[in-house]
Amino acid sequence: MRNNPDLYVAPAGGGRPTKLSSQRGMNTGAAWSPDGSKIALTLSKDGNPEIYVISAKDGSILKRITTDRAIDTSPTWSPDGGQLAFVSDRNGGPQIFVVSSNGGTPQQVSFNGSYNTTPTWMPRAGKHVIAYTTRDGGVYDIVTLDLDTKVMTRITQNEGSNEEPSFSPNGRAIAFARAGQGVFIANADGTGKAVKVWSGSATGIDWGPAPGP
Repeated sequence: MRNNPDLYVAPAGGGRPTKLSSQRGMNTGAAWSPDGSKIALTLSKDGNPEIYVISAKDGSILKRITTDRAIDTSPTWSPDGGQLAFVSDRNGGPQIFVVSSNGGTPQQVSFNGSYNTTPTWMPRAGKHVIAYTTRDGGVYDIVTLDLDTKVMTRITQNEGSNEEPSFSPNGRAIAFARAGQGVFIANADGTGKAVKVWSGSATGIDWGPAPGP
């Protein structure tokens, strides 16, 4: 690792990991493109954390997505692979930005609160919705944002500290971690009450694949 984090890929069934990216500095926050051919990640090879897209086959750099003196991290792909959401502090505190996966000018999309992180896309075709963690009033909550209508929906409010949202494969539910309590699942439309499905400390919340027909 040379005292810096490198990126490795390991077989799903187990086996020896293969080093994919070992640029100078950070090689972190990797996210596979929907078609599996590319990976978005943060590299700091030029001294500043920026978003890049690399080949999932050999790790070669395909595109530098951001060029800014700020810290750009946590890229995540839209379901069609056409856009990337990421976190940047270029306008002050960390906020969510969206940019074409081919590059371009990033657009800030989160404006509530002073601290917005961990964006993730709803995996439903034709929908342009992201969920993310927001700090508003001293606690962390989960919200969704429809990028077409600009409507923000609160998934949690005044119920502990909630982070790391993850959409279900059909986009109808969101799993998240509540600090000191466990893993909860809530309706993605904000209706109803979140249900605890696991007790204890948790991080890296994610769903398994949708069952076959």
